[in-house]
Parts: sequence; structure tokens; C-alpha cells
Amino acid sequence: MLGSVLYYALYPLSRVIISVSVMWRVWEDLDGTQAEPSVPPTTGQGPESVFEFTVMSYNILAQYLLEGHPELYIHCSDKVLVWSTRLKGIIQEIKTWRPDILCLQEAQEIHFQKQLQPVLSDLGYTCVYKRRTGSKTDGCAVCYQHSRFFQLSVSLLELRREGCELLDRDNVAIVLLLQPVTSQSPDQTGTPICVATTHLLFNPRRGDIKLAQLVMVLAEVDNVVRRCKAIGRECEVVLCGDFNSFPNMPLYQFIKTGQLYYHGLPTWMISGQEDLSHQTHPRRVYAPLLPSSLGINDNCQYVTAKQTESPPSGKLKYSQGFLLQLRYCPGACERPRDLALIPGVTDNTPDQHEKQPCTPTFSNTVCHCLNLSSAYSHFITGTDRQEVTTLHSNAGATVDYIFYSARTERIRGQTDKRLHGGLEQIGRLALLTEDDLWSLRGLPNEVFPSDHLSLLAKFKLRISPL
Repeated sequence: MLGSVLYYALYPLSRVIISVSVMWRVWEDLDGTQAEPSVPPTTGQGPESVFEFTVMSYNILAQYLLEGHPELYIHCSDKVLVWSTRLKGIIQEIKTWRPDILCLQEAQEIHFQKQLQPVLSDLGYTCVYKRRTGSKTDGCAVCYQHSRFFQLSVSLLELRREGCELLDRDNVAIVLLLQPVTSQSPDQTGTPICVATTHLLFNPRRGDIKLAQLVMVLAEVDNVVRRCKAIGRECEVVLCGDFNSFPNMPLYQFIKTGQLYYHGLPTWMISGQEDLSHQTHPRRVYAPLLPSSLGINDNCQYVTAKQTESPPSGKLKYSQGFLLQLRYCPGACERPRDLALIPGVTDNTPDQHEKQPCTPTFSNTVCHCLNLSSAYSHFITGTDRQEVTTLHSNAGATVDYIFYSARTERIRGQTDKRLHGGLEQIGRLALLTEDDLWSLRGLPNEVFPSDHLSLLAKFKLRISPL
């Protein structure tokens, strides 16, 4: 923490001079203890049975977008808006924290290829970049430390699809499948990690487009996870980026709960960025969300023509009542001899959630079965002060997230308890409040070179036998 610092606040105009104690971002462990400010978390191998790694998600503000919207940065001094100055700050931010996986949004193509990528390569990163379609010259990137991961697969998604009204924008996404590199014995390996990043449409009034884009990204992530499970392997998920949606609004809730009844929702309400409740006839989203020709169903899964056909007529169907009669037959009640000797059989009770098919509870509902949790609580630890991830002359808000896979265990008489599977969050880099950032003259500033703060979370991955 720095001492009391005197700042001349250029915005809001009502604040002439403010004297504050500036809080630098600190590293938070899950047990509530805090590391010293500006001390990067260790990312080396932990105990023999785990693999620890960090993920950073960072919207670095494309320079051409900054220059195209000067009204958003009237509070900033000219020198902090110069690209060469901001580039140094971005590189310093990455060098300070040295994330094992780095996900960037608004990376301007020429700046990324000519200036950022060479530096990242020298720092040990392998990078995958996807430029936005159309005339947009920025895009997303996923960079990973090649000493810690090797790439199993990559999908570069274009979220514009001809003939689909809700998919007519130039947003993109990247989905990587990474295999941890461990120093364990040859018969052990880390569970593969599906890392996805995207930057959804900004337009606050078009939540229907954001939802359609998100469904496409989730379908690709689901496809990667299913391919892993088809060969008998689990797959953890990290989904991050700029979702242009506020916490606890329908789009956010869909990611976290896995279901959203969308039919009839006002499109502005889906992301919650703008309150248009005063409108008499707001635009609404109606079912079906996506055309069947796109090949994505309401479960956020790819489907083929064969999957949509009715089952063969030769198959027998049994009623629930008939099947329940079998639960007391000898074969169901007797434990087979030598059961424990059968490979793969354990005394563990199966996770019932994993056995249930991913199907919507109601029609006109989209769902997914990725069981995602947020790495951030959206409040400053131990307070009721809201975090923000972005700030410009208009306002500050949370729109950037890191989500990660977890499993849910339902306990009778209690609310759902979220537990960790193979992936467990063990730390994060604290965010700041809007007031904190105004005390630093808003964003960008001399300390933070973008109008977004970086998000950084640390995870623990179990090493499992092959």
C-alpha cells in the first residue's frame, strides 16, 4: 500500500482534489491471506500429485478503437494514450505476473504481430491469434508457456454466419486444448485443459446477439470436452474474456447455472449494460434462438442430421414403471463376485450430475453441462464494495471474467454445493473499485495501460494415472 497521495481529478468534474490512500492490486490466496503487493505468484510444480498454473485474461484496448472513440478518454492525459507508452505498460504487466496461459482481447493485428508476439516469444510463449472478420483489425490471442503445456488441438471460431440474423457481427473466439507438461512418472499425466477466450459484441441493446455468440463458443468447448471423454479422458475448462455483460444478469447466469429461459426476454436485459425498462415496446428475443441449419441445438452441442432422426423402429422402449420393477430382482441386489478386481471399478459413488443428459428443463431454454464457476466474487474481499474490470469516462463496470470447470453435488435438504473436480482455484489477483481507479485518474493511466484491468487466477490440477 502506498501512503496518502494527492491527485487532481480531471473526472468527474465535481471532484477537484482528492487525497486517498492508493491500494495497489494484491495477490489473494483462497484462505483469505494476502501476499505482498506486486509479488507474482509462484507457478512451479507443487506436490507430486498436482500441477499448478496461472491464467490471465486481459483486454488491452486496441489503439485504433481508442483513437476512434476519444469521448471515452477525455479524463486521460495525452501521454498515457500514446501506443508506445501503453505497449510498455502492457509488456510490463505480463512480465510482472508471468501467467502460464495468457488470453488477450482487442489485440490489434499489426501491433500484436510486430511488437507483442516477438516479446512474448522471447518470454517462452507460443501464441495463437485470430483477427476479427470484416474490416476490424483487432482480435483475440491465446499464448501459453511451451515449457508447461503442449497443444493438442486448436479451433479458430468466426461468430459471423451468413444467413443467420443473430450472427451478423465480426466477433471471434479461440478454443485450445492444452496438455500439461509434468515431471511425473510416465504413467501419470495432467488432465487436458480446454482454454477458450472470446470478446462478445459490445452493443448493450443486442443481448440476443451476445447470447447467440456465446452458444456458439460453448458448443465448440463442449465438442472438445466430448472428444476427450470419447477416449476415456476427463477435460477441464477455462473460459475467459470480455463478455460485455454485467454480473448476475441473464447472460452471466446462463454461464454459471447452465440454463436460461430466453423466450420473450428484452434484448437489453440479457447483458444488463443499459436500462431500457422505460421502453414501451422493447426488442425481444424469441425461440428458436438459432436456425437448425447451423447444427447447434439448445444444449449448446453440435448435432448432425443423423442425430436429429427418430430412433430405429426395431428398438424396444420400456416404461419407467417396468424398469422400477427390476430394482429388487436378484441380479440388482447381489454383488458380483470379484467385483473389486475388475479394472476401473471402485467403491466411489458415481457423480449423478455427470450421468444426467444435458437437456433443458423447459422448452425455449438453452443449457450447457460445463459446470462453470467464476474466479472472482465481484466484490472486494470482506466488503460490500463492487469490483470493476473496466472504466472510461462514462462509467466503470465488470464485464471481464475467468470461468472454470467445477462439479455440483446435490445434498438433500441443502442448496447445491459447488465442489471442485480436477481443477481447483487457489488464488487470484485482486481487482479494484471504481473509486480506487478514479483516485488513479481513471483508465488508462500511468499504472494501468488499458481501459480494462487484467484478471489473473491460479489453479491446481490433479495428476491422474493414465
